[in-house]
Amino acid sequence: MARDKARDDKFFNCQQEHEDHYVSSLYSDNIIVSMFLQRKCKSNEIKYSTHKEVYELIEGKLGFPIPN
Repeated sequence: MARDKARDDKFFNCQQEHEDHYVSSLYSDNIIVSMFLQRKCKSNEIKYSTHKEVYELIEGKLGFPIPN
């Protein structure tokens, strides 16, 4: 699945389950990414983060490249 680049500047919403599904579906190891997102939401670490910032965090912490 290709990344929706129009979303990059929009905030990731931890309260909406489809956000987790969308972002995690962009990665081959989507279960690890989904669990990572859930942990970061729970700790409020990604509260008020844009989608682009979330992709960068995933790249930095998990080593998965930012999807195209």
